[in-house]
Amino acid sequence: MSEPAANQNPSGVSRAEPAHHPERWTIPRPEIPPPPTHWPFVTAVGLTICFWGILLNLLVVCVGAGVFVIGMVGLIGDWVREHRTKSA
Repeated sequence: MSEPAANQNPSGVSRAEPAHHPERWTIPRPEIPPPPTHWPFVTAVGLTICFWGILLNLLVVCVGAGVFVIGMVGLIGDWVREHRTKSA
């Protein structure tokens, strides 16, 4: 394998090139980010409770699984609503 030239970094980009290339920039997707939601947090808490329940009690596992399912239903519901509003 050949050594990179003195004016290039390992990625092959020349150090002499300016750092900003507006002509090559693209608009990131999605242009409008989705609104913040609490469902990922609820899902993570449910999963955490579920794993704590493995150490503690079957009832705690069931409560954690319930919170996890509620969080997943809310998260999927948000995704479906977002998809419907984008395609309308």
